[in-house]
Amino acid sequence: MENVRVPVLKIRWHGRGGLGAKTAALMLAEAVIDLGGYAQASPEFGPERRGAPVQAYTRIAPHPIRHRGPIEEPDVVVVLDSRLLGAPETLQGARPDTWVVVNTPRPVRMPGVPLDQVMPIDASGIARRYLGRDLPNVGMLAVIAVDVVGLAPDAFFDWLAHRLEREFPEEMAAANLEVARAAVEEGRRWRQLGGRPLTAAL
Repeated sequence: MENVRVPVLKIRWHGRGGLGAKTAALMLAEAVIDLGGYAQASPEFGPERRGAPVQAYTRIAPHPIRHRGPIEEPDVVVVLDSRLLGAPETLQGARPDTWVVVNTPRPVRMPGVPLDQVMPIDASGIARRYLGRDLPNVGMLAVIAVDVVGLAPDAFFDWLAHRLEREFPEEMAAANLEVARAAVEEGRRWRQLGGRPLTAAL
């Protein structure tokens, strides 16, 4: 029987310099690898100016990944700044089955994307609540890791706690972990209100 290879899950991140899109893309790949999967991440090349639009890419699969470079036809688009929804490159290459996860406190409509495939997560509001500043990347990372990739929540939160403790003081690491948990809980409530669950990659 011919061996059928599961497609690679392609995630494209859109943000602005200083919001942590590149860091989230890289940490997602790191989490998947540490928890037994295959992943690769790459940022958009070029200098990152604070406030300027940036892109990053994560590929995830249950097998080694050969292809590298920009993602032109994403399965998932992650938008850390909702103002970027008006930029043509944000949804460039999106298909009718592409999912969009947006940092926004309210539902948004986008041409060509069914409303139940657009997940709003108030990552900025959550970050301000726990961190006192607008840094949405950890919340968006958690939602993508759990709801899109399908990492087990307990395993992911345990991984994230150890990862944060390596870089931040104990109090800051704990606050970021609360951001992650709150974002995943918001995603759970969205599904209960009628949003369709995203297909797991692993």
